[in-house]
Amino acid sequence: MKGFVTAVAVVLGSVLVLAIGVALAVWVLLSVGAFDAPAEPATSSGTEAPVADGIPSRPAEAFPLTVRYVFDGDTIEAQATQPNTIVTTTEPVRIRLIGVDTPEGTPTPECWADEARAHLRELLPEGTTVWAAPDTETSDRYGRYLFNLWSDDGRFINHELVAAGDAEAIRVGSNDAFYDLLTDAQTQAQASGAGRWAACG
Repeated sequence: MKGFVTAVAVVLGSVLVLAIGVALAVWVLLSVGAFDAPAEPATSSGTEAPVADGIPSRPAEAFPLTVRYVFDGDTIEAQATQPNTIVTTTEPVRIRLIGVDTPEGTPTPECWADEARAHLRELLPEGTTVWAAPDTETSDRYGRYLFNLWSDDGRFINHELVAAGDAEAIRVGSNDAFYDLLTDAQTQAQASGAGRWAACG
């Protein structure tokens, strides 16, 4: 009987030591955050910008085009590498940015026309990728495509031009998804005297 009691005491002592060891190990792991949820892997491709201050990121339905030429501050020529249901050709097409209007460059350049064109060329250098998405109407009476545009690094080009004071916001038919955003940007640009609003009176 004495031997049995001794054996039980040894077993209980071993269990107690083991329990203390496990508790100590768990405490150490908790203190270093071993049980924290793993960090989400970075999934950004570098081509989409997050929504900030109500400025939309590039939509999922946007499709890529290659910039071929910048005519002025609100019109470019671009080319699809893969035709789609909207741009059905790989020939260069003319694109008018929705909701913005910059000073005319021809026949006689208006005030800030050159600066607006230069800024658009800076945002969308020829040969680079631009991402296009239509609103409700995809073309105008001149046969130009009507698109909202995002640069390859995710900047909403239509908004960039208005915020910089290069363009004024306009409503183009029923294509008005971002009209309020663009008019707010214009109000801020005018208040701060950005671009044309200070230079052109």
